[in-house]
Amino acid sequence: MAAWNLISQDHRYSIDVQALDNGALNGTLSYEGTTYAVAGGWDASYSLPGRNFSAFALSGSTSEAAPTFLSATGIMTGPGTAPTRIDIQIDLSASSDGSVRQYKGVLLSS
Repeated sequence: MAAWNLISQDHRYSIDVQALDNGALNGTLSYEGTTYAVAGGWDASYSLPGRNFSAFALSGSTSEAAPTFLSATGIMTGPGTAPTRIDIQIDLSASSDGSVRQYKGVLLSS
């Protein structure tokens, strides 16, 4: 098990998850001041033929009566289960106002 703690340079986005050896991910992703409990999975590069990059996906929501849903996908760079950089895309959909937001950027080791 390894901890991923990465943050954007402007500190508006961060990820703090536990990466389990079985490919599961559990933890939190913070987006512009809101922290989401997230779960998902990851696969390591070169662990199988044809798998040339380490990739992951996460999802979660707020616990409000009208929740905001979050999904995130990305490519990790760095050794094994301890990435030093994540190229990430975060998508949010709010049931309260019907808005959809997106962030694409880079998270670095904190």
